[in-house]
Amino acid sequence: MSDASTINGLVLLVGIGVLFVLMLARQIPFQIIGRITGPIFRPIGRLFGLKAITRAGPGSVRPAHMGPSAWAALSRAARAQTETEKSLGGDFAHEDKHLKRHGFLFHWTGVQVGYIRTPGELTQDVAEEYYRQGAEFLNGRVKISANPQNLYEDEEGAVIAEYFPVDAGCLYLLNEMRKTINSNVRKLTVIFSTIIAIVLIVNLLYNDGSHLALGGLALGPLSLSPEAVSQAVFAALSTIGGAVAMWLFYFMEYVPYQRNNFRELSNFVTRYLARLNDHFRTAEGQAKSVTVGQEKDAARFSHSARMWHTNVLWIAQRIFFIETFVRNIMFQMLRNSGYYLVFVPLLFLVVLAGLNLALTEWAGFDAGARLADLGVIFIILFVVLLAVYASFLRRSMASIDEINQDEWIGFDSLLLEHVLGDIVGKYAEDVGYWKNRIGGGI
Repeated sequence: MSDASTINGLVLLVGIGVLFVLMLARQIPFQIIGRITGPIFRPIGRLFGLKAITRAGPGSVRPAHMGPSAWAALSRAARAQTETEKSLGGDFAHEDKHLKRHGFLFHWTGVQVGYIRTPGELTQDVAEEYYRQGAEFLNGRVKISANPQNLYEDEEGAVIAEYFPVDAGCLYLLNEMRKTINSNVRKLTVIFSTIIAIVLIVNLLYNDGSHLALGGLALGPLSLSPEAVSQAVFAALSTIGGAVAMWLFYFMEYVPYQRNNFRELSNFVTRYLARLNDHFRTAEGQAKSVTVGQEKDAARFSHSARMWHTNVLWIAQRIFFIETFVRNIMFQMLRNSGYYLVFVPLLFLVVLAGLNLALTEWAGFDAGARLADLGVIFIILFVVLLAVYASFLRRSMASIDEINQDEWIGFDSLLLEHVLGDIVGKYAEDVGYWKNRIGGGI
């Protein structure tokens, strides 16, 4: 092995190693750069009228939203929080205490069964609080302003979080599980891309036929020199080693952890919606029985009817928008994973191409020419390795089938139209009964 090969190898491996660390760090480098450059670029931005976008008031959309949006969108990668996380707030010590986190490289999270902030029973006091929250929501204005810096699903998640602070803990935990699932896909793609890059670099630099002392091979008209046999065996061992490493990472670590993530997410949604469904049925029963009892004060009678009717509508809306938030995070998981599967390998390819150009300029090393020297056997084996790589990554989100909407009591299970019809019908029956009774006694 020559000194030049050693230096070339170190340059390529260090470059891939730095890229590996940066990709696993995700947004941390951008956030550090943002904190350093922020004080420098903010005055420049103000000078040119490029200032941060804030939300407009309800019912208004500022024209200024259009101007700086394209420039300001670049700052998204340097943000410490998404818009959804900002809207949720930051006091989630209770949730974090009940959030189980497991794993070292890949992770899986689950919510302990004991956690649900929503009260176990819909008592009179809880119903009064729900009445206040429901009245505020049902009488509120729809927000038509949006921050164009944000991705649409982030903006939608922020709106749901603002409308339903009572379910902030639930939304926070769902978002944390979504981030864990996306992080696992990103790590898998980075690890597999690093394995592919290492196999390629090792063969380009060290597969010269001198590392394995093997004899030649003659099969009829086909004959291979000892050097060619050594190169073929070296290529086979390195590519098989890469495939085995990917198999181990995928089946021993990634798949069990990712499947646990999806299963825990589905179980948590099931438990949380079951608690809200219990409250909904209690409110339904109370709304239907308002006219039954000894209460004769008209004001209290009216308040009770309004309160329980609003509770029915409010709890149903909460369930609807929690399911909407679940759809939102499922979209983010699939979309972000798709980005990782495309852009992470592309970034590795760009970095390798850039390193090759630099080494060609500085040391006269040409990866293209060296690849041709490796011969057809290595190229075939490397293509097979790439096929294995693509096959594993294509199934990186296969565990999402653990989420099955039929397993939880969703908005469609409430049969809200029938419930409201029954409540109104019950009131009408009671009114009709008393009208007939009074009329019959005259």
